[in-house]
Amino acid sequence: MRKAIVVFVLLAVGGATIALAWPSSVQPELQPAGTEPFGWRSIAPQQQTEIVGLYENTTEGFSVVLPEGWVGQENEDNFPLLSIRGGEEDEEANAPVRGQLWVIPRGDDSPAQAWMEGQLAGLPVVTSEPRSFERADSAHQLFTSRPTEEGVVVVDLWTAVARGSQMFLLRVQADEPDWLAFEADANAYIDSFMLQTPMPFGASREDSLFQWWGEIVTLDPALSRQGAGGITGAIFSGLVKLDTDLQVVPDMAESWEVSDDGTVFTFTLKDNVQFHDGRAVTAADVKYSWERALHPDLESPVAFTYLGDIVGAKAVTDGGPETLEGVEVLDDRTLRVTIRDSFSYFLSKLTYPTSFVVDRANVETGENWTDTPNGTGAFKLKVWQKDQLLILERNEDWYDGAPALAHVVYRIFAGNPMQMYETGEIDLTSIYVNNIDRARDPANALNNDLIEGTELCTSYLGFNVSHPPFNDPKVRQALALAMEADKQLEVTYKGLAARAAGFVPPGMFAHNKRAAPSRFDLETAQQLLKESRYGGAVNLPPITSYARDDAIHWAWREHLGLEVEAVSVFEFSDFLERLDNEEYGVFTAGWCADYPDPQNFLHVLFHSESAENRFGYEDVDLDAVLEDAAVEPDPDRRAGLYQLAEQMVLDNWVAVPLRHNNSYMLVRPYVKGFELTPIGVPQLQNISIERGQ
Repeated sequence: MRKAIVVFVLLAVGGATIALAWPSSVQPELQPAGTEPFGWRSIAPQQQTEIVGLYENTTEGFSVVLPEGWVGQENEDNFPLLSIRGGEEDEEANAPVRGQLWVIPRGDDSPAQAWMEGQLAGLPVVTSEPRSFERADSAHQLFTSRPTEEGVVVVDLWTAVARGSQMFLLRVQADEPDWLAFEADANAYIDSFMLQTPMPFGASREDSLFQWWGEIVTLDPALSRQGAGGITGAIFSGLVKLDTDLQVVPDMAESWEVSDDGTVFTFTLKDNVQFHDGRAVTAADVKYSWERALHPDLESPVAFTYLGDIVGAKAVTDGGPETLEGVEVLDDRTLRVTIRDSFSYFLSKLTYPTSFVVDRANVETGENWTDTPNGTGAFKLKVWQKDQLLILERNEDWYDGAPALAHVVYRIFAGNPMQMYETGEIDLTSIYVNNIDRARDPANALNNDLIEGTELCTSYLGFNVSHPPFNDPKVRQALALAMEADKQLEVTYKGLAARAAGFVPPGMFAHNKRAAPSRFDLETAQQLLKESRYGGAVNLPPITSYARDDAIHWAWREHLGLEVEAVSVFEFSDFLERLDNEEYGVFTAGWCADYPDPQNFLHVLFHSESAENRFGYEDVDLDAVLEDAAVEPDPDRRAGLYQLAEQMVLDNWVAVPLRHNNSYMLVRPYVKGFELTPIGVPQLQNISIERGQ
């Protein structure tokens, strides 16, 4: 077999640069023409699923007809989506006609000609002409020809078709003698290309919600760190949930009773709760799900944070008994839960996915059980093509009534979400600084779709105090004072976020309105470095920073003369793994409330025994204050304790609050029932599509 060499071309898409793998013949100086096209699959005939005649792709919304004698093959990674060969193959299984069909994020609104000429620059073009396809924004065709080192002339027919955020690229390649025999077939193949309304796996725009989505780290609720408002919260459910007013309300539980001392909760399940396969959910399923989440073999990064208040939870996570002492199954519908003390926020913790119920038989099918999860939520998983597409379908037998949405379609990394919204490919999207001015302009059509709200979130600069030079509080303070956080907020965020003085955000109980944010004070910063154990900036070791903001690095270099290496980690799962391993000495991160209580910020982030403490920070006095606050019944005193704990963290410069975020979304008028909330809570069950009403 001939060896394919793949060349990577960088495209700017949505403000980020991505690498696309192109056929090697795009770069003639690197690879002779006529080599095996990128994406070709060398699969034995008995393993192939060959496509002949009409090929219709309802997910991407197009069809094409393969000429007689041509066969196609869909590729698992969808890049290219389709590999094609035509004509009689030789002894090495090389077909005289080769081809591929790609569906690529367009990146911007460049017409097909400009896009194609930019991507295929350097090819010897024979002809260049516009094309026309119904429903396309634009289309263009290039015909190229060049000799190989062996003197064989290879020709390529490239056709680009632009629609919305997508670019369809069709390529047909052959040696020149073969091209003369197959030219008519090649042109017929291109002419047959038709754009259609996408209906991925039957999901219609008339009764389904379409949205852009990013990385899906896991669908296992015991491992999820995405909150209840995402995909996991649609497939699975728990005893209780937060409503859009952030109040704890029943979910699978019909009701509950609390003992006088606030330590015993007795839950009664609704009588119609069942898994997606129809099996009734019992109290034993709840107990199993919690014990599984806490079991050390699962290595859940969040289970103890949200279930650790239950009596016996620590013994389970430490590898002791597998049975959770504080959970008793009284009967199929009744569960008694005993917690270590009267924690007022305990019920709120149970709204997090860690406590959601899973089916033991489903889990025990193997490590890939989440590919076919047997959940309890308002929606079932219908299709999951990893890193491409995920589709939910409504659960007709959901205990609170079937949702109005027939499907929810997640286009994973499908392109620029803002562009996809404007071209009508998705129904809602978050909007950020680079587009907010347009959306806020009353003369812009986007203004009618704009929804603004607050978030219970805090972005901060964090230090791991075990990493030199951040083991010196004076160094930490100096770095904080050398930042120009106010200027950064004004320039970078255009005032769309609020400057943070503390970690507990506005709108949450115990937020300290009197606190003042850290200031820019270069003189003090320089003096602090001299007073530190390092004796000045010149003696500090080089700083490796994971702060995802070049303005911070610039300030440290410019104002303090420090040697700073900035490291970027693009994948969220990779960032979290490194954060869990405490690899970062200095980093920027954010924390958004999972339940509306200051314990979720201060205790979870800074208590020395918290799994979410990524700062290497231990302070027995701080721990004592946080533990007192957790059980304090008087609201005023409790608020005072949390404000004291917050100030202790600030005084030691363990982390520096930067900003409290606001949220901005564009939502189509026909999307009914959606509310923008300070915490992401499950809402898909409340949404309907009402076009033309």
